[in-house]
Amino acid sequence: MPSETVQFDDLRQIFTAGDATTEDLVADMSVPLSLTFQLTRSCNFKCVYCSEPPGIRSRTLEEMLEMVDKLAGMQRIIFSGGEPMAYKHFWRVLEHAQGKFSRIVLSTNASFISRDAAARLRDLVHYVDITVDGPRRQHNVIRGNYDKVIRGLSRVAEEGIPLSVICVYMGKNKKVINYIAHTGDIFGAKKVKILTTIPKGYSKNLFEDFTTGEELEELYAYLQEERERNGWTPRITIADWMKIGQGHAILVEPDGRAIASPVWTAADCLEPFADLHNESVEDLWRNFPYKENHMNKYLERTMIVVD
Repeated sequence: MPSETVQFDDLRQIFTAGDATTEDLVADMSVPLSLTFQLTRSCNFKCVYCSEPPGIRSRTLEEMLEMVDKLAGMQRIIFSGGEPMAYKHFWRVLEHAQGKFSRIVLSTNASFISRDAAARLRDLVHYVDITVDGPRRQHNVIRGNYDKVIRGLSRVAEEGIPLSVICVYMGKNKKVINYIAHTGDIFGAKKVKILTTIPKGYSKNLFEDFTTGEELEELYAYLQEERERNGWTPRITIADWMKIGQGHAILVEPDGRAIASPVWTAADCLEPFADLHNESVEDLWRNFPYKENHMNKYLERTMIVVD
């Protein structure tokens, strides 16, 4: 069971646990706090930094639903890809997940979010993560399809679905990073999440885009000043992977393989540690070697936070 000490603050989009120590929280848990389930590796975008290129086939619908059932009881599940809405059984899986998790999240490029899809999502997810990597020119250089993304983002906001705006911080958008926070503010995002590149997938050769801890501290100071000056309302979090530590994220790939990411010493920064197709979520958690890093990251104890 998840620890009863940990609660999710919907207004701030953060897990909280009061003064409980990470060690005690880990000892009290038998399943992960949060997990990302890739429904497919297929995607209609080709982002320059993509760390999850295609190549892994999804299991049958019945097997995918069985894996969702195995994960039931966790506090949060994040459906991602590839592009999860490109998965042919996307709506079936999302409907099947209802009532099984405290929070259901969709991480999407937003290009498939029509008005009808947004209205449907309103009743099926607790919030949506959408990536915007800069103003039109910079975004299109990095991932393309700016108009589709902003259109989908607008439709989510119009339906009143809570959302977060995500950005990958790199050389091509460093000088316009304030635009991301401004975009989040315009569309009423609860949080703006600034990530940095991980040396795997398409991004492993983007050496000029890797950032140092010192650069991120400077970014924090800049955004703190800009947030106060401009009156932005979203919380802003910055991920410094070195500070967060290895393997915090649990990712279940479309074939059921469970991996810890990012693990710098592992091939492609991925460390397989379980197989959800053949094991239980309790087995998965028991075998997961980075429990404290997992808890600290999602409680934002190792994040840089502009609040």
